[in-house]
Amino acid sequence: EADGNADGSGRAARRDIDMLEGVVYDRKNMTYDELYNHIVDTQSIVTCCIDAHFTAFQILSPKFLIYYDPMNPSLRLVRGESQVQHVALYFLLKCNYGDNVHIQENKNYYVGNSSSELQLTVYRLWKKINT
Repeated sequence: EADGNADGSGRAARRDIDMLEGVVYDRKNMTYDELYNHIVDTQSIVTCCIDAHFTAFQILSPKFLIYYDPMNPSLRLVRGESQVQHVALYFLLKCNYGDNVHIQENKNYYVGNSSSELQLTVYRLWKKINT
């Protein structure tokens, strides 16, 4: 066909689309604070299973997060920067998507004098989940 597409639809063939671009779906070799900043910067959708239940979330901005809760029929909205951090980090930790060994071996990175509020939140949530 003249449009370069054998089905004659008039649409150009799109072989360069990566359907997983912008989706976090498996473990990353990043600290949890780096991973959190990455998903904020890229507005990635994060998907995983927690206790055999599929869930997904996306941070629309540092103050707004939407997520799918398998026990609820509609999307949920989280508002406020600290609440967004808490929910996103909880999901990332429960999914084991970041570097858990780094937390275990580098406590001072998370709770030291130069640690950020984000790093402190990571450590507190990790400790709560794992003790």
